[in-house]
Amino acid sequence: MTIDPDNLVLDGNALAGVLASIFGGAEMTAAARGCGSCSQHHPLGEHRLYRGAGWVLRCPGCGDVALTVVEDEARDVREVRFAGRWTIGSGGGDVSAAAGLAG
Repeated sequence: MTIDPDNLVLDGNALAGVLASIFGGAEMTAAARGCGSCSQHHPLGEHRLYRGAGWVLRCPGCGDVALTVVEDEARDVREVRFAGRWTIGSGGGDVSAAAGLAG
């Protein structure tokens, strides 16, 4: 039996609930991300989502890692790392400032 890796890939919309819990309830799938590698801008909902030991969002333009989320429920720990410039809402707020995270 051969497993096609493309069948294991979702889009960023599948991570909506996790992103909302991280970013204080904000609707993040429409947040734009400017990729530092290819300079393209895409909403997070268009990014490719891979699930393994955690979640990995990758740029739809070049495949560079945009966001990783790893949760350890036993220790109540969540590690979030993101790359590129993210913009939320019409005010163009910076995600790192909105979330209280260092990007």
